[in-house]
Amino acid sequence: MNKPALLVIDMQNGLNEVFNFPDLVNKVNQKIDSYHQENLPVIFMQHTDSELPYGSDDWQIVSALHRSKSDRVFLKYHSDSFYETGLESYLHHQNIGTLDVCGLQTEYCIDTAIRVGHDRGFKVITTSGLNSTFDTDDLTAKQIIKHHEAIWDGSFAEVNPGIKLS
Repeated sequence: MNKPALLVIDMQNGLNEVFNFPDLVNKVNQKIDSYHQENLPVIFMQHTDSELPYGSDDWQIVSALHRSKSDRVFLKYHSDSFYETGLESYLHHQNIGTLDVCGLQTEYCIDTAIRVGHDRGFKVITTSGLNSTFDTDDLTAKQIIKHHEAIWDGSFAEVNPGIKLS
């Protein structure tokens, strides 16, 4: 049970003003394309809440992403991609043991997916810069991304070199 799957989290219209979004979409598409070429699973997590209401334009997955009809989409209502979504059962049923995580937002849903995935026994990998977030009052998005990637690497995930943050 070590087949990999790409987990694309919350790449939705309502979050398209995060740091480095156009480049993030391009790089996520490169990942999606490589998984499709290898006939490996691509899974989209789609967040639903008051800011991303079900069925709204903001809720829609970004149309520029290279989605295939064979890709799975799971709805989620919390930061945790595993909580009441059916994701874990699907992963086990498909003999998936490695999660390649990318998407939004670094300090919320990406961080949670990486830590919970690790704690549930999955090998977790990610590529540096294939996650993003917004600036806050205290930290820039770049600082948040670098901080989280440093914590994940070696403790919760294997962080592979990728996008150099400008």
